[in-house]
Amino acid sequence: MSITIKELPELPGTYFIDEAKAIPTSHLGIIRSGIGYLGPHFQRQAGVGIMAGWALTVECPADNNMASYVALQYIRDMATSGRWVLVIAPPTDAKISEVSMWNYLQSAMGWEVGFVGAVVVGYMRDMDEINEKLKGEFSVFSYGGNPVPPVRAPEGRIGFPININGVTINTGDMIVGDNDGVLIVPMGIVEKSIDKCRQNIVHEVNILQHVREGLGAVDVLGLRDELQGKVDLVE
Repeated sequence: MSITIKELPELPGTYFIDEAKAIPTSHLGIIRSGIGYLGPHFQRQAGVGIMAGWALTVECPADNNMASYVALQYIRDMATSGRWVLVIAPPTDAKISEVSMWNYLQSAMGWEVGFVGAVVVGYMRDMDEINEKLKGEFSVFSYGGNPVPPVRAPEGRIGFPININGVTINTGDMIVGDNDGVLIVPMGIVEKSIDKCRQNIVHEVNILQHVREGLGAVDVLGLRDELQGKVDLVE
C-alpha cells in the first residue's frame, strides 16, 4: 500500500477567491453551463457564510483517511499561497464509508496551513468543536455526523481527478459552498463565471429597483405576454 501525490497545478490569482466569497451559490447555479452541483446529500455541518477555495482532491479508501493528513502536510511543505478546500472521496464505484472521515483535528491543522474548508463524501464528527474553536471560519460539508473514527493506513491518492455524483473535480478547480449547497467551477471557466455572476447581481438589483418604483412581479420580469390568456381568476 502507498499514497501517490500528483504535482499541484498553477493556480489562478487569489483575487478570484475574494470575488467568489461575495457570490452566493444561487447566482453561480443560474449560469449552469460547465458548473457542477454536487447534490443534496452535502449539508453544511460547520462554518458560516460563503466558502470559496481551490480544490485539493484526496481519494481515500473506505474507512481509511490517512491520505487526508498527508495532503495537509503536503500543502504545508509546499508553502503555497492559495486558499484550499480539501475534497475527500472514495475511489469511483467504491462504498461510501459510514465512519467519520473528518474531524476537528483535521480542520484545525488545515486552517493553520491555508485551508478554508472541506467537502467530505461521507460522514464527520466534532461539528460543535469545529464551530466553537474555529469561530465559524472553517466550513465543512458532508453527509452528516458519525462519532466512530476511521483507521489510518498508507493508502490513497492526492491531487488526481475524482468523481462525485457524476461531477469530475480536478485539483485547482474552484469550490463554492453555502447553506444552499456546493458547486464546482472548473479552473478554465472561473473568470468567465464570475463575470456572468456580476452581471446577474446587477440585473437583480435593477429588478428590485423597478419593484420599488411600483412595477409588479409579472411586469418587472416581462411575463405578461407569455401569460396572456393563460391565467384564470377563480372566484
